[in-house]
Amino acid sequence: MRRKGERPLPVYLDSWSEDHPVARSIATGSWWFDAWMAQKSTPLDRLSRVTGIPQQRLLTLCQRDRVSLAEIDALARAWCVSAADLKASVPAELIVP
Repeated sequence: MRRKGERPLPVYLDSWSEDHPVARSIATGSWWFDAWMAQKSTPLDRLSRVTGIPQQRLLTLCQRDRVSLAEIDALARAWCVSAADLKASVPAELIVP
């Protein structure tokens, strides 16, 4: 919570690496979308509002559907991670142009 007149804190981008908590979660069997949702603690309704992706579509991503580059870009902005880093966490065969 901020007080009147206070400047907002800067938001830094997450950097993807092998020791990132999401990478460890994926390595232990979590689905990439579930791992990011758990790490960023983003409710589906808020994620839908911020990204413009309907909740039903987000639910299909939870059920291991393919993901488009536009959706990766929108999710990256919502989760404060670069699109390239988010793309690195998604299995390549699931990404459609």
